[in-house]
Amino acid sequence: MNMPTWREWLFSAKALIAALLALYIALAIPLENPYWAMASVYVVSHPLSGATRSKAIYRALGTLLGAAASVVLLPTFAQQPVMLSLAISLWIGALLFLSLLDRSPRSYIFLLAAYTVPLISLAEVNHPSTIFDVALARSEEILLGIVCASVVNAVLFPSRIAPTLAAKMHLLLRDGRGAVSRMLNTHHLGEADQRALNALLVDVMGLDAMISHLSHDSSSHLSTVHAREFRARMAMLMPQLISTADSLHRLQAELQGLLPELVDYLQQVDRWIQSDAEAVHGEHLRERSLQLAAWLGDSHPAHALAIDSGLRQLRALIDLWQDCLDLYQQFHEGHPEAAPALRYHVQQLVGGPRHYDYGLLAFTAASVALSVFCLSMLWFVSGWEHGYSGVFIAAVAGCFFASQDNPAPFIKSFLVATLISSTAAGIYLFALMPNVHDFGSLAILLAVPLLLLGTLAGRPQHAGTVIVIAVQTISNITLQDSYRADFQLFADIALSTALGVLFAFVWARLTRPFGTLWAARRLVRHGWLSLVALADLRRWRNEADDASSFIDRIAQLLPRLAQLDDDRLTLNDATRELRVGFRLLELRELRPAPAIEQKLEPVLGMIRAHFLDCATARSQLPAPEPLHDALEAALQDLQRDASPSAHQAAQVVHGLRLALFADASASVRAAPGGPPPEAGLSPAGAHA
Repeated sequence: MNMPTWREWLFSAKALIAALLALYIALAIPLENPYWAMASVYVVSHPLSGATRSKAIYRALGTLLGAAASVVLLPTFAQQPVMLSLAISLWIGALLFLSLLDRSPRSYIFLLAAYTVPLISLAEVNHPSTIFDVALARSEEILLGIVCASVVNAVLFPSRIAPTLAAKMHLLLRDGRGAVSRMLNTHHLGEADQRALNALLVDVMGLDAMISHLSHDSSSHLSTVHAREFRARMAMLMPQLISTADSLHRLQAELQGLLPELVDYLQQVDRWIQSDAEAVHGEHLRERSLQLAAWLGDSHPAHALAIDSGLRQLRALIDLWQDCLDLYQQFHEGHPEAAPALRYHVQQLVGGPRHYDYGLLAFTAASVALSVFCLSMLWFVSGWEHGYSGVFIAAVAGCFFASQDNPAPFIKSFLVATLISSTAAGIYLFALMPNVHDFGSLAILLAVPLLLLGTLAGRPQHAGTVIVIAVQTISNITLQDSYRADFQLFADIALSTALGVLFAFVWARLTRPFGTLWAARRLVRHGWLSLVALADLRRWRNEADDASSFIDRIAQLLPRLAQLDDDRLTLNDATRELRVGFRLLELRELRPAPAIEQKLEPVLGMIRAHFLDCATARSQLPAPEPLHDALEAALQDLQRDASPSAHQAAQVVHGLRLALFADASASVRAAPGGPPPEAGLSPAGAHA
């Protein structure tokens, strides 16, 4: 493990100062349970100031929502333990489902509201008349910790998100340059580094959380707009590069090598992209592409379609990269009011809908809710006075890791952290705390371990464990205005807590043994079914929403595929599906005339049948040879029609053939007179 950096020490020191401040104020007021104010500081603290503010707002809202629900539920069902358990479980299931549907940091509102109800309600089940006072006190304690964390983080050396996000954007541009360089290199033309592209897309989608926090860190909302536009275009880089690679590979195969003019042009594009000079615009490269398309199409009519397709995809790549450079430059230089002129249109990917497996999410939420209900009933039947601690912590463990494909290993780590915190709290409570006589000595006693723990809280691989240890240790010590230690009470609650986490672990093993493979197969099957729907032009679809959902689903799928070794779920299958999907979206955007649609229907019908067969078999099947013949026939038929709409449809069919039969031999001839002028933008962002 690397030694903490000065930034990590600074963050830890700020969190410690905020925690001690919250504890001091809570003791001075005094509040009923001052330690909750201190623990809340570590829950909401984040190395970036904007993230701390957003987490603070969401935690405050979630706490108030959960407290209000507790005030309603407990008095209503106080004398009916079964109904109370059922009501709390249904509340947890419903709020957890909403949390899983919202994959932004805002989901914390629903997550916190879900388990706040058992936290407040169950301890007062025998005293329902006091629930309002308890809910109010708990809200005050938590809100005090939130305010202290936010103020300290904002006043003492605030760390803004914008510079961190700008650095991340720069790294993504660097990785993008590497992927483009390999693809445009004439020694292995069109060979995209698939794994590098997959990793790039996953990193791009990871910007969402930082961009969500940015609105709490920036003085202008336009900075957030620029960041979202950058993220949308970088998300399109992978499908655009793959589409360009397909077209160039096909062109090279048809020409049995590249023409010198094309080799020189590819080198110019590569040099421009690798130059890292944002001020140099790519418009001259775009104009050169249009000139080459017209000239080479006339000079080589037998390959006009492949030439036009390859250069069209390169123009799209130039537009995409120029937009990314302009957006990065505006964001990095801090000029949000200067909106760059964007050419690559991907508005549908900015805040567009995401892909949700509603059935799996509902099952996950229901599983956690049922676990809480069963454990609540065991508690009521046992008559264990402090068994509510186990019910609450089981709810926390189930909710925290519900989004994981296999939550059991994470809950196991949670159990280890719980045991460590209980041991640490016991040492403090019975060995060290008797020597504390004032707030100063208490602060010194807590400072060293909390300062060391805090240095790890900013590291993603350790953050969850560190926060659990810190929060549970502080809570188990139960800091009050005077020393009150009861070993029997402490041991009873610690045992209940450990058994609650153990129950959650066993429950996860029994009810959710499916793991990553099952989730990946469901994602792939949903993709095949969506292609079936897209290939039916008679069914109305929102192309913008479909494009956004496609990108999001692939981004969910790729990290899972990287963990698996399943011959039926290969990386190439995922990218092929993406290319086919965008070609179909482009075709739907064209709104072909009835005559052209009639020519395409045999091809579309076979595409629907193929992907429906894949979904039925739950396995990737090879594209049938008759589909290849149908694509060839449709291309030849469309090229006999000299209309611009027929040429646009031919480009789409050409793209479908490249995606479905990348290595098929060339046999298509261009229509007399060459291709018409360049078509309009596609629904997926113009060209991908």
